Amino acid sequence: MTPELSCSPPNEALISAYLELGYAVDLYAPGGDRRIDDYGPGVSSRYVEYGRRWLLRNIWRSEWRRYAGFSGTSEDPLAVVGLLSALYRRPSIALADEIKSGGYRGDRSEYWKRLCRFGMQRARLTVVNEVARIDLQREYAGLPPHHPIIVYPGGYREPPAPVDRSKQRKAWGIPDNVVVVGASGGFNLSAGADWIIEALEAAPDLHAVLQPLGVDALSRFLLCHLSVRDRVYVEQRRLDWREAWAQAAAIDIGVAIYKNPAPQFQLMGTSSNRLCMFLAMGVPVIASRQDSFRFLREYDCGVLVDNSAGFSTAIAQIRSRLPEMKANAVRCWRDYVATPRRYHELVTAVHATLGK
Repeated sequence: MTPELSCSPPNEALISAYLELGYAVDLYAPGGDRRIDDYGPGVSSRYVEYGRRWLLRNIWRSEWRRYAGFSGTSEDPLAVVGLLSALYRRPSIALADEIKSGGYRGDRSEYWKRLCRFGMQRARLTVVNEVARIDLQREYAGLPPHHPIIVYPGGYREPPAPVDRSKQRKAWGIPDNVVVVGASGGFNLSAGADWIIEALEAAPDLHAVLQPLGVDALSRFLLCHLSVRDRVYVEQRRLDWREAWAQAAAIDIGVAIYKNPAPQFQLMGTSSNRLCMFLAMGVPVIASRQDSFRFLREYDCGVLVDNSAGFSTAIAQIRSRLPEMKANAVRCWRDYVATPRRYHELVTAVHATLGK
């Protein structure tokens, strides 16, 4: 896995399933920030590199034989997982949280990507985070029809306690009685950054909270010098996953926009961590129009939009019915995203895959 994803919802669920079944877990990731304290003494941190040189130096280590199984996330880790699984005859599990197909190919060589797909094909169980992605993963990885695939969404089975709304808004410098739009994670044009800024310019009483990732120093500087900067709070540090979720409770309207035309971004659904975060915290959502987001309309906890004008209109629609749509968001999280039920299914599937 990658270090910053060590406590992400899908990884937390899979690691928790291993622990619940009585396994100890060695968590391999490249150098960087790995926050594993929340897992307790059953989880240890180990170092890995996703490249040919590291593989040639380390794949023959005898310690690999002590593992009951291997698992990895898409896409780089699965190259290592697949080879270890084959050489040491251990079962493996693929957590396909991303599917780098179409225009979202990534920059790895075709040689490495073939190893990744080998790891996907070698896995005895695949976990995807949205029903609409099952066929996409089968096609991309070349999985046979009988290959077992289950769904676990991009949400915590036990969300963190929400922050105190008034205290959090005071920390942000935002009044209690205004409507706040929130964006978390990647902040760029593909994620609707332009629509958010245009909505702020059109509505002088609207505020925003931005928790941006992948934003360079110049972009952060420009964000802090917008004409609407007095109504925008820009988080300057990287929040851990649960902290970001807890703070989302002080936001009124969440943003889950995906303009990238690559297949996985047009099949987001419950794979969207930010979408699941907002729903779990009782926050209605504005999302880009795609079939995988239709459940937001069915549960009346979100509005689907196609452009900037629709985005601003959606804000007005939600703010006119905010209490009702907040309650609907909680109901959608409980009944549709349904992480406790999905987690139980995950534990059962992992047990069947690894045995006793």
